[in-house]
Amino acid sequence: MKRKAPRKALAMTVETLFEAASSKSHGEVTPNEDVLLVSGHVYGVFDGARSGVIASEVFGERTSAPLAELCQEANRRIGEARAQGGSQTGSAAAVVRVAKDAFEWVMVGRSQVVVVRADGSFERLAPEDEHVLSGELSAEAHVRAGVRKLAGVRHLLLFTDGLLASSADEAMEGLVSRFLDGGLTAVRHGANEADVAAVAISFLPPNPVARKRISLYPRRIITAGSKRSSGVPSRRRRSRFP
Repeated sequence: MKRKAPRKALAMTVETLFEAASSKSHGEVTPNEDVLLVSGHVYGVFDGARSGVIASEVFGERTSAPLAELCQEANRRIGEARAQGGSQTGSAAAVVRVAKDAFEWVMVGRSQVVVVRADGSFERLAPEDEHVLSGELSAEAHVRAGVRKLAGVRHLLLFTDGLLASSADEAMEGLVSRFLDGGLTAVRHGANEADVAAVAISFLPPNPVARKRISLYPRRIITAGSKRSSGVPSRRRRSRFP
């Protein structure tokens, strides 16, 4: 009887980009609205100031609940915060949870999840829209979510709308082209917005030698109050699933 060959390790690298900016108007400082999350195998970007922080905290909790359910919980907590006067805006979100041979995804609003294949072609998993997690029950109807196989996927790109000049396919094609040429740093150079958050997950050919799990970074939520490394807008790290 033939034995099944052991499953080869899935190696991947993760690059993140976060730039905070604030503006001052009538004596009040408005902080960066974007939030970046890396928590275990969950990666996300959020746009919406305090609401984005609330949503990122929900997705950062170590739970196996479906991402769509976490969106509902985030929406509920945002509603509670707004009722208490603690949050005046809603939150857009783009989140993925990566497994050995598939990934789960969820999108709300204008934040995007884009699949890039080995031949350079790309696919938006859902069109952007203007709806956000606002705390209203009706917001849950605008959550887009699903599960996709990783077969044929070379990169997963998550980013807030600050990186994309418009929703036109030509703008997205330019963004993907810049990323393939120079990573998120090159993408950042082509963007005009001061507030940006992005994650690029790149899947590498299996390494038959690597069998040992390399632990991922711990939970990390980056907001406007976080320290920036000078002159280094992005970072890469490598992980493997056995």
